Amino acid sequence: MRAWPVPETGPQAGDSRSWRIAPPAVLELLTKPSVNIVCWQRSIPGDPEDPLVAWAARARATFHAVVSAGSYNLSLAVDGIEEPVRSWLMTDIAVLLARFSCLVAASRFRFSFGAVHDNQCRKFHVDHHRFRLVTTYAGPGTEWVPNEAVRWEALNHPADCPCDANLEIVRDAAAVRRATAGDVLIMKGVGHAVPGAVHRSPPIEGTRRSRVVLIASTVTEA
Repeated sequence: MRAWPVPETGPQAGDSRSWRIAPPAVLELLTKPSVNIVCWQRSIPGDPEDPLVAWAARARATFHAVVSAGSYNLSLAVDGIEEPVRSWLMTDIAVLLARFSCLVAASRFRFSFGAVHDNQCRKFHVDHHRFRLVTTYAGPGTEWVPNEAVRWEALNHPADCPCDANLEIVRDAAAVRRATAGDVLIMKGVGHAVPGAVHRSPPIEGTRRSRVVLIASTVTEA
């Protein structure tokens, strides 16, 4: 298991330099060496969540693909979603993927889109990708933690039980931040001067709730 470095110095809580939340221009701040996560807070136009929730209830397969930037077809990913939400989603996803590939200089990336019915990644963790974009279109969003609230030793040596591990990694539950539907998160993972962003999927298992999620991740170039 990879050991994540404990930041030698860092700001106090409330004055973190490792994260930013703001309008779309905030995404560019991910290029700063000290920033490991940016969140573009936005509202979904209209109210597509109800049609997406209905689609998620009957959708079982998530669409996965590794594609070249600017060369992919999204129609299969949104198959079965009713109009006008389907067309809006295709446009929105295409714009986000273009922003992502440009921002992180990725000529190829992996993306997935679909319904999530369980806790997915339930332990707080750092991605083994250099960069990842996550947007939740319906349901609760990704949970993440500012660097200063992470117990790095516990992250490096987590307990086997996810609940125990999470309690050790983040002792202060109030420090956990939660994205909402529509928010765009872009996170650093491995291979940066700053430790990668610590995050997890929101716990929904057993609640009868579903999520509709877009994920894009950089891949190792051949």
